[in-house]
Amino acid sequence: MPNKKHINLNQGCFLNPANKQIVVNLASEDILNLITQELKNRYSPETQKNLLEESSKLLPNFVFQELLQRQQQVVDINPDTLIVVSCQIAEAEVDDLGFDLNVEVYFVVGDTKGQNHFRANQIVLWSNIWGDEEQPFDLEDELGEQFWTSYQIQLLFDRTEQQTIELELSQIDDYATRLEFFPSLKRFLPSIVTFTDNEL
Repeated sequence: MPNKKHINLNQGCFLNPANKQIVVNLASEDILNLITQELKNRYSPETQKNLLEESSKLLPNFVFQELLQRQQQVVDINPDTLIVVSCQIAEAEVDDLGFDLNVEVYFVVGDTKGQNHFRANQIVLWSNIWGDEEQPFDLEDELGEQFWTSYQIQLLFDRTEQQTIELELSQIDDYATRLEFFPSLKRFLPSIVTFTDNEL
């Protein structure tokens, strides 16, 4: 009888033997702190200037003009006034290398004239799910065909009895937002204004 390989996933992850899902434990406070600090850094005047300079060299002109127009909507921002009002996990993905958490973040930030701006960012948080010595092939041995067809993750939040996984920010995209009223819900809900929406 062959020896069963030990699946050595990263701290904060484990393989659930019942449903063969990779379980990832996340700390909501850590996610909020990471996102808030990144947004404050991103909206500093120095960062905004550098982003525009880099974008002008890399992007097609019509895309750069759209970015320029959006930046002019948030001039003289005071990053210290930034308040995150909503985080929504849009999608979670796992592959043979790591784990991506796609988050839509809505926030309010004030400028030096006292005007508030309602903005949104789509942020991708990333983490390695493997331990230092782990190989994806060990998981393939454990899951069989499921490794190639439907290997999935299950998210847990703030389980104090289990260590949480560390996340890094891998991508961030800035968008304007709008509030729409939904009569059936009797609520105003935010949504992202994309480049396509602006062209309509």
